[in-house]
Amino acid sequence: MLLFLEGGNDGLNTVVPVEADAYHRARPRLALSGDALHPLDDLRALHPSLGAWVRLFDEGRLAILPSVGMERPDRSHFVSRDIWHCGRRELPNRPTGWVGRALDAAGADQLPGVALGVAEAPLILAGERRFGLTLQDAGRLSLEGPARDALPELVAADSAIAAPADPAARIGQVAAAAYELSDRLEALLALAPAGTGYPDTALADRLRLAARLVRARGGPPVMWCTLGGFDTHAVQAGTHAALLDQLGTASAAFLDDLATDGCDRRTLLLVYSEFGRRVAENGSGGTDHGAAAPVFALGGEIHGGLHGGPPDLEALVDGDVRAQVDFRCVFAEAASWMGWDAPALFGSTEPVGFLA
Repeated sequence: MLLFLEGGNDGLNTVVPVEADAYHRARPRLALSGDALHPLDDLRALHPSLGAWVRLFDEGRLAILPSVGMERPDRSHFVSRDIWHCGRRELPNRPTGWVGRALDAAGADQLPGVALGVAEAPLILAGERRFGLTLQDAGRLSLEGPARDALPELVAADSAIAAPADPAARIGQVAAAAYELSDRLEALLALAPAGTGYPDTALADRLRLAARLVRARGGPPVMWCTLGGFDTHAVQAGTHAALLDQLGTASAAFLDDLATDGCDRRTLLLVYSEFGRRVAENGSGGTDHGAAAPVFALGGEIHGGLHGGPPDLEALVDGDVRAQVDFRCVFAEAASWMGWDAPALFGSTEPVGFLA
């Protein structure tokens, strides 16, 4: 399960370097301190809104990977997001995503990746042969497009056309496959009741749906969803607090739901963003686009805890946190855990150590 914090999450106010003088100097208004923080060790603490994660951290079900990023970071939302989702910066135009390529290699028997709560599947799920599915919610499995009864005629037309790339035939093939996959998802969800204990938020609804699909044997191997609003250029404090509360409570409920029957032991939730924020606050009570930031891994069989030291705020790169871990190393470890060929997807990487 992949959860994308869209807009650029402020890593320094998520995992707070409480003992770093440079942090407090750079953020006279936004720096966090005091008893409301949740200590992780002598140097770092979680944001006050992430109280739901404290228990997971203490139980070893939350791993924090500090300062994850890339060489030559790009502060464009779209470019940086696509680099993360492609997994290989040097590919021209970044036409496919690393999950999509992995599922292409795995064969056509299993479902493709599913994006929850969005109208368009992200690049990360796009392969050369198959694209990701989208699912708004369990009650909206009907598909827009040609009537199902009209599809055989469209598909049959392919046999009379020499070029299989003929647009009409291709539309028929894609539409027929979409209806078939919709039927499979509907059948899977019918066998997996909704869990309880979730807060009343949009993210919680998506993760509740994801938990049902995790329980459905033969369900999609990868799911993706997003939580937006992290582009906090102005008046950051209240917005960021509300977003982190939604993140913490929904993800903790998801993991607790799956733990009731042991499904959490075969589930990994990775929480990432396209970049962090700059170390210094701006004049509008917010922060601008930065570089490296924490990635979070949640699951029943991970190596929890802190996987690296706090960022060195006295050795910035153009005002940004320097990456300690290349993002590809994180994704490669997750890919290996899935049984995929990580070197083929990402090239040579170093393990981070957050998975068994």
